[in-house]
Amino acid sequence: MVYGPLPAPIETFLSWQARVYSTHAPAEKAEKEARPGPFVTVSRAFGCEGMPLAERLAERLNAISARPTPWVVMGKEIIGAVAGRKGEAARFVEALSHGRRGFIQQTVEVLLGNHPTEYQAYEALVEALLSLARAGRVVLVGQGAGIVCAGAERGYHARLVAPLAWRAAKLAGARGIGTPAAETLAAREEQARESFVREFTGLDVTDPERYDLVLNNGRNTVREMADLIAAALRAKGYV
Repeated sequence: MVYGPLPAPIETFLSWQARVYSTHAPAEKAEKEARPGPFVTVSRAFGCEGMPLAERLAERLNAISARPTPWVVMGKEIIGAVAGRKGEAARFVEALSHGRRGFIQQTVEVLLGNHPTEYQAYEALVEALLSLARAGRVVLVGQGAGIVCAGAERGYHARLVAPLAWRAAKLAGARGIGTPAAETLAAREEQARESFVREFTGLDVTDPERYDLVLNNGRNTVREMADLIAAALRAKGYV
């Protein structure tokens, strides 16, 4: 897949993190390695407001502490560009994965199971997600980040759920389609997501025990959910 230029804030984030973890900044590198992260992953049932939540949460966290570098949101396209080592991402991944090849490969082998033909492509995604988690101050949306980064330090994993009818109503309004078609779309896409994760990792992405917090998007606004997660991060001493 060909990705366009990365947004300027993302390029800045990757550049700063790569510099910190390079050999040219030993003091900053030592401090970061002593306390990796923090980071947040957002998993969501299809039709839930995962990206709006991530964006609101980043704003909320930056209002609390925007230093040493602002929190950023990364969804499918940006995570894919990082995995593909697009632009500044190449130096970032090299710096953040240095000395951790064994851990990364072990994680890939555990998750990949019996799919060796997909190893290279999946390894790139896992390496990108683990590097971003290690760098910290990032909200990762989708891409199985909650499962891939489950063992990474100072992470907080949230999942959004909502009744099918609620999700279908959101999709119908956003895409200009009828409710029956929206329900079919939501059910089909959700099944595809669950099947992909289960096929390649043997794990159930819907299992609530895999998350720190499961939120009903049908009963909570984006603002309310962002405030809840931000409060949890503060209580844990992550921000």
